[in-house]
Amino acid sequence: MIKYGLKLWSNNIHLIDEALEKYHAGKFDFVEVYSNSQVEPDYNKLEKLKIIPVLGVHMGHLDKAGFHTFYLTEDQKKPWRQTVDLADFFATPNIIVHPAAEHTSKTFWENLEKIDDGRIIIETMPAKSSEGGITRNFGTALADFREIKEKKEMCFDVPKTIKAAVFHRVDYKEYLAQALEIIQPEYFHISGCNLTDPMDEHGNIYEAGYEVVWVKTFLENYAKDRDIYLVFETPKIGENLENDMKNIDYFKAIV
Repeated sequence: MIKYGLKLWSNNIHLIDEALEKYHAGKFDFVEVYSNSQVEPDYNKLEKLKIIPVLGVHMGHLDKAGFHTFYLTEDQKKPWRQTVDLADFFATPNIIVHPAAEHTSKTFWENLEKIDDGRIIIETMPAKSSEGGITRNFGTALADFREIKEKKEMCFDVPKTIKAAVFHRVDYKEYLAQALEIIQPEYFHISGCNLTDPMDEHGNIYEAGYEVVWVKTFLENYAKDRDIYLVFETPKIGENLENDMKNIDYFKAIV
């Protein structure tokens, strides 16, 4: 069965009451928290969010400290510590980590050892970041997935994997199927994206360029005899969760 997840940032304090209302109404099943390291967490206010299962904390917002060249420099240690503290606070089973754009296989594993934590799962990645910069060296190819899976569980990001297929100039449906067979994940991300370029996107699912009906069927078939956890990384518009719910409701309604 597909379990539906809402994405919140650690500083989205103003959205917690609305999130609780939607959760109790059965709109979604769990939350993933993105650690915004530009803002110190208000743990007193975040306490209320513990009513909802928090099944993942996404690695800290390290752009200012060189997220896309992640080597756990001195500047990056504080954001990483905040990520771990949030995971401890929520007793989450998953910490989602990206391979950095400049990582080779060798440097990825060397630097992962610096932050090794049994809760870490590695996210599938696109070749090109929306932040610009170099083409990603590691984390987009099927061979990379095989290598990572031998040591770590993975977060299967559907649009990022689609974007990897676009970069490698292969059919995205076949690529998704091959990646799923390799990774055998429980934890997923989804958003909208186009098929015209390999650059990362977090768009609306109701505006996606890929076949959303096919993707939902693909995930439902995989989830027939297991629970999977699907986090919606879609845009927040305004000061409420209206667009988050619009995306989740749209996906749920597809037949």
